[in-house]
Amino acid sequence: MLRHWLLTAALSAAVPIFTAPMASAANADGAPPLVDAAWLGAHADDVVVVDLQEPEAFQRFHVPGAVNLPYERWRTRAPKDRKDPALLASMLPDAAVLETMLGEAGIGNDDHLVIVGTGRSAGDLAAAARVFWTLKVLGHDAVSVLDGGLIAYADAGAPLARGPERRPPTTFKATLRPALAPDAAAVEAARADATQLVDARSEGEFVGIYTGDSDERPGTIPGAKHLPYDWVAADGGATLRSAGALAQLFEARGIDPAGAQVHFCHSGNRAALSWFAAYAVLGNEQARLYDGSMMEWAQSEDRPVAAAIELCEAC
Repeated sequence: MLRHWLLTAALSAAVPIFTAPMASAANADGAPPLVDAAWLGAHADDVVVVDLQEPEAFQRFHVPGAVNLPYERWRTRAPKDRKDPALLASMLPDAAVLETMLGEAGIGNDDHLVIVGTGRSAGDLAAAARVFWTLKVLGHDAVSVLDGGLIAYADAGAPLARGPERRPPTTFKATLRPALAPDAAAVEAARADATQLVDARSEGEFVGIYTGDSDERPGTIPGAKHLPYDWVAADGGATLRSAGALAQLFEARGIDPAGAQVHFCHSGNRAALSWFAAYAVLGNEQARLYDGSMMEWAQSEDRPVAAAIELCEAC
C-alpha cells in the first residue's frame, strides 16, 4: 500500500588490471558509493540525504531530515538560442550556481551526501547517478547513491517523514575536476586514441532509426559500443546489478571493464548510469561521462556520425 502511495505521488508530481569482479569502490571516508536502506538507517546521523523529488512529492514522503534539491536544479535549463552549442539545455551548470545551491541548502564540504531518487525505474537511478557525477566533478568525494531509491527504502520498513525540511545555510566550495567532464574536443581526442566509447541509448537511437532531438543527425559516434543504460539495472528497474554481473555485461558488449571509457547518450542523463556502474561499482577511475553527448556532438557537421540503418524517408 505504501509502495503504491509513494509511486502514485511521485508520478503525479511534475584503473588496475581487471582480473576478477570487483566490489564497490569505497569513498575516501570508507563509505560505499552504492548503499541500501539498511546502511542508510545505520548511518542516518552521519549523512545528509539529498532528495531529488519535486517539492510537492517531497512533502508527501521523504527520508527524515532530507534536503530537497529537485533533479532539474542540477542541470541547465532550455536556452533561448538552441543553435549555440554553449547554450545547450540539460548540461552541467556553472560551478558558482551549484556552490550557491548547495550552500543555501545547508550542505557543506564536510558532509557525506546520500542521493535519493524516487526509485520508479532505471531512469530515476540514472538521475541519482548523474548527481553523483556532478558532485565528483565539483571535487566532493563523500557521496553515495541509495540503491532502489525512496521506494526501496519504504519497502524495507524504514521511517518516512512528510512536510518541509530545512537546514541552516552554510558554504560549499568546489574544487573542479574538469577531466571527469570531457567536452567534444576531448571526446574527439579520446576517439583518436582508441578510447572505448560507450553509447547508453536505446538500440533505435544507436543504429540511427530515430534521434533524441530534431537538430541531431541520426546514428552514433563511430566505433562506439552499445550498452543500453537500463541493462545495468536489475530487470531495468531502480536497483543496480551486482559487480560481477556488471563486469560480465560490459565484456559481453565488447567493453573492457577496466579500460579507459567515455560514456554518452542524448544529454548525459542515461549514460550517467552506465558510467556509475563502471566508475563507482567496478572501480574504473578511467571512466568518463560526456555531458553534451549526442545532443552536442551530432549537431556539428564537423564531427562524424555513423548510422547502421539509413532509411529513405522519401521512398
